[in-house]
Amino acid sequence: MILKAFFIRVKVSGLKKIDPKKTYVFMSNHVNIFDPFILNGYIPNFARGLELDSHFEWPVWGKMITRFGNIPISHTHAIRAMDSLKIAEKAINNGTSIFILPEGHRTRDGKLRTFMRGPFLLAQKTKADIVPIAMVGSFEIKKVKNWVVKPGTVKFMIGDVIPYESTRDISTKKIRDLVKDKIQLLIDNSN
Repeated sequence: MILKAFFIRVKVSGLKKIDPKKTYVFMSNHVNIFDPFILNGYIPNFARGLELDSHFEWPVWGKMITRFGNIPISHTHAIRAMDSLKIAEKAINNGTSIFILPEGHRTRDGKLRTFMRGPFLLAQKTKADIVPIAMVGSFEIKKVKNWVVKPGTVKFMIGDVIPYESTRDISTKKIRDLVKDKIQLLIDNSN
């Protein structure tokens, strides 16, 4: 409903690549404030997101993401961040998929930012398959520090699943680079 209220359409591709009954770690680029609504609305699996802890203090938004069941994570306190990853790990082990925006912050120029390490530690520890996702068109709809929301279409593209078996014996840094490359490829091939 929120997306429709802002005249945002979502065009989904790649849904057949995932099993709605399976548990995954979904990783997507982070473009704007609508990302959680798109992820919650178009991932068919039961999933919860990791979200910056300060967002839980926002008056309306904080209540919404708490009701979504999202997990707060700190970018400034390593011990609290590790505690959040343990909560996410428990959720995955209990059959709940997790979606993460590994850049940690929204893009300022429409390009991918550096990916954080935590999401890849989580995927390795839980032996979860990773699903790369790209959202294209969102940057033109709403940019950081600009209150204007322009109607438009977001391409929500689900990439090929990266099975745990293919990443089991490589470092989290190499997994991070692999996932970033896969998301970038989805973005580059979106036209």
